[in-house]
Amino acid sequence: MRWWIFIPVMALVLSLDAALMPAFAIGGHVPQLWPLLLAFVSLYASRSAAIWAAMILGFWLDAMHPALGVGIDAPRAVVVFGPHVLACAAGAWCVLETRAWLYRRNVLTVAFSTFNCALLASLAFIAIAGIRGAYADPFPLWGGGSGGAAVGSDMVDALYSAVIAILPAWGLQSTLTVWGFATAGPRFAGGNRMNRGND
Repeated sequence: MRWWIFIPVMALVLSLDAALMPAFAIGGHVPQLWPLLLAFVSLYASRSAAIWAAMILGFWLDAMHPALGVGIDAPRAVVVFGPHVLACAAGAWCVLETRAWLYRRNVLTVAFSTFNCALLASLAFIAIAGIRGAYADPFPLWGGGSGGAAVGSDMVDALYSAVIAILPAWGLQSTLTVWGFATAGPRFAGGNRMNRGND
């Protein structure tokens, strides 16, 4: 995978999530584009590249979503690195484990993987935040309410993100050949690789 493509696309996606996606909120549920990018990369990149991409994305999500400090830091916002890193890695792992039986060149497959990625990342994040909250943080990282309510809300967010992802997924699929992904085979590769054996 070409990292010089992934990094600026990731920056654009995170910027759109912060500045544009709240405008599409319905009933407090805001779609996100970062699960789409992570699902797309995880569908095509090598396993190591997908996990590294997930960790980089998670690092920036942690930086963008500080937690409330406790003790002498309260109520100052404090960046806690780790929860989103591990959550994104879990989301990427989910797509990596299912991509072998998916037809990757379909935008609905990307949308389906976006839902799976977002949902598993949410479950992992809430589990990690719950463990942390049990011994170190009286304020849960997911905000107010119970963890179960947060899972239900995040499931709706994941579904909404998958629906919103259909159009940008088509755009990402059209740029497939420039990413330099390591996948091969007629079900997955670009046209130049598919026809290589026929030259």
